[in-house]
Amino acid sequence: MRGVMGPPCPEGSVLALADNGADLKVSPVKYASIANLCIESLDYDNANKATLTAMNVPDGEGEKSYGPLLAKVRPDSRVFPESLMKEHLLAVRVGAVGILGVVSILLAGLGAFLKAVVGMIL
Repeated sequence: MRGVMGPPCPEGSVLALADNGADLKVSPVKYASIANLCIESLDYDNANKATLTAMNVPDGEGEKSYGPLLAKVRPDSRVFPESLMKEHLLAVRVGAVGILGVVSILLAGLGAFLKAVVGMIL
């Protein structure tokens, strides 16, 4: 089925949300459901700065729309380490240097190859 992440999705009152990055049991979710969640969340200021998990649950255990669920969402209360961004930037810089090193070696090899080929032709 097109537009579904995994097997067919259940229908009815099946939508579930968890805030603060909490876990829900993994289930198939329609792309359209996630798109609707993204759009609908813009109408809920309390969803600002909230990490949401969205899944489907058995019929009757969830909601038909995300509105009632979004009304209960609270911003994240977890505090991330201050060093997280610094560590990320360091990893990006180290990766960039590594990539530039590999590209430099490849270009030097290509230059040597082209020089040898041109030398054989002339």
